[in-house]
Amino acid sequence: MQTPFKACSRTYGVLLTLYPRELRLKFAEEMTEVFEQQVQDAWDESGFIGLVRVWLCTIRELLCVALPSQMGQPIVVVPTLSLISNSAMFLALLRELSPLADLCRAYRH
Repeated sequence: MQTPFKACSRTYGVLLTLYPRELRLKFAEEMTEVFEQQVQDAWDESGFIGLVRVWLCTIRELLCVALPSQMGQPIVVVPTLSLISNSAMFLALLRELSPLADLCRAYRH
């Protein structure tokens, strides 16, 4: 398998951890094989655009199947809420500091 396809496969393997444990134990190998075949077929048929389509479908499946099934578990909920709240605080802080950066640049000249 070529390097870009290996990277896709490894990335997909990491994303499989988002699925429920029982599902992963039973179907991870088969899911990975199907994904790798989809990536190869999409590349052969449409090149980069085909690869993007496979990833969009994969992400949609993760958002619609894997994450909802994990949302009740504290190990998922707590980091997710932390990421969202920290991102919101960072963006608010960045927005508030932007005029200060402009002021500093003005005084430098």
